[in-house]
Order: sequence, then structure tokens, then C-alpha cells
Amino acid sequence: MSKFYAALVAALLLAPAAYAADQKMAAPDIKKNLEATASDPAKLKAYCSMSKKMDEIGDDEKKAEAAGDEIDGYFKTLGDDFENAWDAGQNAADGSPEANAMDGAVALLDGKCK
Repeated sequence: MSKFYAALVAALLLAPAAYAADQKMAAPDIKKNLEATASDPAKLKAYCSMSKKMDEIGDDEKKAEAAGDEIDGYFKTLGDDFENAWDAGQNAADGSPEANAMDGAVALLDGKCK
């Protein structure tokens, strides 16, 4: 698990219970819902800002807690489909098709961030 994912997981654990739901979603749906962000300029901007914030937070739980409202705002902009796919990908077993779908979609999105 990368530093980005570890920080995001820590932040989400500190965020409202809405992010704690264990969503079941198939790999193709995870990929489709996350990658849809790439075609929406406002959502892509929110994703890139969230990614940058997660890099700033690192493994610091206090920083993650302090950024909770900011992270919530990014997820609100990204929408329910993104959030449900994100949760499903985060909760998927390492190496599973769902985890691999998330990793691929995140790599695509990260490549579009400037």
C-alpha cells in the first residue's frame, strides 16, 4: 500500500461514517466510476487537489483529522459513484480484481494531474 493510500485510509477512518460503509462493487464498475472523473474538469480538479492534500498529510493522523472537512468537500464534488467505487476499491483484498481496478484507475487519474 502506497503512502498516499495509507494516508487516505487514515483520513477516511477519521471522517464521518458515510465513508466507512463496506461497499460491494465489481471491478469493472470500480474502474468505470473512478475513471469517469477524468472526463469531468471539475471532478478531475477535485481529485487532483485531494491527491495533493493526501501527499501533504502523509502518515500524520493529526493532519488527516484536521483535513477531514476538506476531504469531505472533495468527495462531495466527486460524487456518490466515485465515493462508492473508492470505498469498494479501498476495502478490496490486495491483488483482487477490485483492488487492481482501483489501482489502474488511480494511476490513470494521477497521470492527468498537473
